[in-house]
Parts: sequence; C-alpha cells; structure tokens
Amino acid sequence: MTRSAAVFLKTGSQSRRTFPLTAVAAVLGLSMHGAPQAAQDWPSQPIRMIVGYPPGGGTDTVARVLAQRMGQVLNQSVVVENRGGASGTIAAQQVVRSAPDGYTVMFATASPLTGAPLTVKGLTYDPMKDLTPVTRIGGGPFIMVANPAFPPNDMRELVDYAKAHPGVVNYASPGIMTANYFFSEQLNMDAGIQTVHVPYKGSAALLNDVMAGQVQYTLDTPGTTLPLIKNGKLKPLAVFSEERLQRAPDIPTAKESGFPEMVGGSWYGLLVPTGTPKPVVDALYKATKVALEDPDVQRTLADRDVIIEGSTSEEFREYLTKEYARWQSVTKKLGIEPQ
Repeated sequence: MTRSAAVFLKTGSQSRRTFPLTAVAAVLGLSMHGAPQAAQDWPSQPIRMIVGYPPGGGTDTVARVLAQRMGQVLNQSVVVENRGGASGTIAAQQVVRSAPDGYTVMFATASPLTGAPLTVKGLTYDPMKDLTPVTRIGGGPFIMVANPAFPPNDMRELVDYAKAHPGVVNYASPGIMTANYFFSEQLNMDAGIQTVHVPYKGSAALLNDVMAGQVQYTLDTPGTTLPLIKNGKLKPLAVFSEERLQRAPDIPTAKESGFPEMVGGSWYGLLVPTGTPKPVVDALYKATKVALEDPDVQRTLADRDVIIEGSTSEEFREYLTKEYARWQSVTKKLGIEPQ
C-alpha cells in the first residue's frame, strides 16, 4: 500500500491522526481483502457529491453538512456540485454518465428516482438499473400550509371547502414529478375532491405566491414552512407524520383528520453509478453512517426535522421499489402519461 487515508478522531484538542487505508477499512468495519487495486486505493482523489438543486436550499444545506463530515471520516475532500434543473434529473443524468469508480456520488431526492420515470417521456436513464443505492440518509414529513386568509383551518375543513367549491381551490407544487404533487393528488383521490394544480420551478416562488394569495395551499418541508408559520405568513393545516412534531405540537397530523395514508414527505439518499465496486459502495455507506452519528450533523438535521435513517444499500433499494409502486398506482388512477 503506497498511499494513506485518514480518519479524524477529535477528543478535546487532540490532533488528527492518519492511518493506512486498511486501517480506515477496519474503523469502518470493512474488508478490502480480494478487492481490485483501484478499490483498495479508494479514495485517492476528491469525491464529487452531485446535488440536483441550487445552492442555499434545504437539500443543498443537508448535503453540505453531510459532505463535510464524510470528508473528515475519509480524509478526502467531498465537494458538493450543484446541478440544478428539471427536478434533479439533470444531476441524475450526469451521475449515470460518470465513471463507476466511487468518485461521483448523487445526493438525491425522490423526484429523479421515483417521480421522473413515471412522468417524463424519453428519460435517458433508469434509476433502478443505472444507479446503485448506497444509503437512504433520512427524511421528513410535509406540512400542508395555506394562505392565512384561506377559510379552512385544518385538512378536514379543506376537504369540505373543496367539495363545496369544486375546481375553484388551487394548490402549488414544484412540478408533476415531485412527491409534493403526488401527495396532493392522492388526497384529491382519497377525499373525492377536485383542486387545480399550479406547477412552479421551485419552492421559493410558489411559497411567495401562497403568501400573496395567488395560490391557496401547498406542501413543503418543516425547515422551510415553520419559520413562515411562526411569522404568521402561512397557516398550517396538517403535518404528514405519524405523530405531531415536537417543534410544532399544535399542528394536527393528516391522520387525525381522517387520512391515514397521508404520511411522508421529502427524503434524501446517496447513490452511485451502477458498476461501482462493492467495497467502495460499502465504504461510502459506512462513512455516511459514521457521519450521521456525529452530534453536529444530528443537530443540523433535527433542526430541519429530518429523521435519520442510514439504511443499507439493500434496504434503500427495497424502499425505492415500494415508493415507485406506490406512485405508479396514483399516476395510473389519474391517467397521467409521461410527457
């Protein structure tokens, strides 16, 4: 072994120590025996973490916190590259076309993995064939928020209002390949209501229009909505979680309003191009797991109401399969065809 890698061990003012890669593998609980030389030497250069959304947003924030800590674990820079556009599909295409060597990692949300295959015609990649799951980092529930002047004060009242005003109420989402859209349409089906979808290119613009009264309601993450709720700029109707949020105990769950299927929201995961050596995939998983156990990382994610998962590659693949089947059923019932 001609090179070395390091794990950062911080105890008070203790300095960093550098270990050979075999020692890193031992710390991460891996076996490099029998692995190709390229895999044994990994990582010998900076790792690119491709994020399919612009800098400064919620997804970007979580990615950068994780990337920094992973870089410390691996003693190699993990550089976040933002490739925004088309709800993450541009980033996915870039990762799929990259060399399967562990130096290009996709920090993904649901849209390019389970939404795009159901709604985008001529998609140039197959998430289940062209990408290998590393780990599902975690996720957080959506909060349904409305303009403060909108008459309904909870989800049940929204349903009743929509039934009394069919085709009049509208909602916003970041696009038809997003979980925001799928959940909203599932509610329409389950409740037997008709609300009008208004698509946007991003959360900032749609939230501004909800606050201005141009759109009645939307779904978004706690990290984005709770500050606006606190300032009185948005009114919460429901949270899509099993239990009420500790930071917002006054917001009822959708289940309390009689919609038990309305549980879920945004989530984050790491994937690599198919063909990446298994020892490298395992090392990425272990490094992520160590990073997610860091108190600072946990605090940052908790502040954004992200529940840490840290699933294995196999568990993440199973989750993606179930999510795809769930939204495939919704799109079939709605008659949505890829376009």
